[in-house]
Amino acid sequence: MLLKKYVKTRRKVKILLLVTIVALIVITCIILLGSSGPNGSTIERLLDERFIARAYQPQSEQLQQPKEQAVALLQPHRENGVIVPEKYDEHKIKARIMQNRLQQVKQQQRDNEAEQSRTTVDALTTAVHIFYTAPVPWYKSKKPPLPQPEHPNEVALPLTTPKPVKILNTAFYPALGLYKPSAKLLGQHFENIRNCGIGVIILSFVRPSDPALLHQILELAPQHNLSVTFELSVAGNRTLDFVRQQLQEIAAYVDLPGFYHVYSQSRAALLPVLYVSNAYKLSESLGRQLCRPTAQELAEQLNVPKNVGGLRRVLDALFIGHIRLKSHADVLRRLCFDGFYSKLPSNGAVFASTWKNWSYLKSYALSYKMLFVPTVGPGFAERNKFPRHGDIQRHRSNGRYYGVAWRTAILNHVGFINIASYNNWPDGSQIEEVVPRAGFLDYNPGSRTKYLDLTAHWVGNFLKTRQEAASAAAGAVLNCYELLNNTIC
Repeated sequence: MLLKKYVKTRRKVKILLLVTIVALIVITCIILLGSSGPNGSTIERLLDERFIARAYQPQSEQLQQPKEQAVALLQPHRENGVIVPEKYDEHKIKARIMQNRLQQVKQQQRDNEAEQSRTTVDALTTAVHIFYTAPVPWYKSKKPPLPQPEHPNEVALPLTTPKPVKILNTAFYPALGLYKPSAKLLGQHFENIRNCGIGVIILSFVRPSDPALLHQILELAPQHNLSVTFELSVAGNRTLDFVRQQLQEIAAYVDLPGFYHVYSQSRAALLPVLYVSNAYKLSESLGRQLCRPTAQELAEQLNVPKNVGGLRRVLDALFIGHIRLKSHADVLRRLCFDGFYSKLPSNGAVFASTWKNWSYLKSYALSYKMLFVPTVGPGFAERNKFPRHGDIQRHRSNGRYYGVAWRTAILNHVGFINIASYNNWPDGSQIEEVVPRAGFLDYNPGSRTKYLDLTAHWVGNFLKTRQEAASAAAGAVLNCYELLNNTIC
């Protein structure tokens, strides 16, 4: 009744609503100002600060320092309710820098101790091969950008042709610097490879090659109980005469003591092993030249010179071709290759490099009496703006990527495994030592020999698995592609 008595006009209603709103605003401000005082922290905020203190404080310090003191460290210094920024203290900054330097020195000492106690494998296995690059192409040419025009509607034409600029073509920086092949350097590299338990080095044979360097490597490798084989690069536009000439040049190295051979049961002879890059690009007419001649064809070719006829007349070897797609395995089977390998250490990039497909490729190879050689690698970091194979960069994930590749290959009971590279720095698939440097990737956390140690570990596991499989199948007929005495079908 009282409200009806005083609220009879629209004007009085508006005044009453306005007074109510003002009263609510005043009450809200009083509540907020009261809660923002030094002792007005809510329980929820206090719990959040305690959680942050526990999350960012070492466990040993958590046990020693009370919770209230840890929370107090997170509270900013206030004066009259205003946050006061922390003052610059030169002594604290210098102390922090000295502490960081001491930590770096301690880390270097730990790395040196880790290098002295490196993981090594006493036994060598010729079933593990590794790609080796000599010399390493450290630089690549890049065209400089054209000058910008003075006016937006004009086209800038250079007065002279700009010279290409050489830039460093590696995502990591080697511990030995930008080296060139020498007897001392090769000996150091071969010693590291031998300590990993690897028995065979794969060299890229590209014409024109350096005969002196190849002879030097083939002479030094046996001194470290290593063997050497070649990888030919054959593109689809190569003629039969070009491939024949390559094999003729390689035939001069095959009889050297350092060249890698395997014993073939079907041929009853020691045969060299040759890898053929881009083998899936070979045409039918060129590839069929790798087929072994029949007895009648051998009789007809007795009086024919070796530069006429099939390629195996020039050099009879175990040819392992590079594949990418699922259909390439069948292509190489029809082209009379003895086996195939994946080469690209990038999981999921193509069918052959995908780990889950290795089981299929292994069974396909056994079905047609061929050899499947998976390629494992610690990662892939090709430093090109437009990579040749697309966006297939693979992070090393602190060695876990390398471990999964090895584990997959071992579980498939393959006879041979090849490692992407020892020192292919342009592709970023190397296991050689690196040093931290500004603008480059490194192996942290861990020592600079981290991937050499991991390689030795996985080669040891591979040897152990093969020996256990041979012991379990004692007295039974073993698969000739998994024998331990360097013998294949």
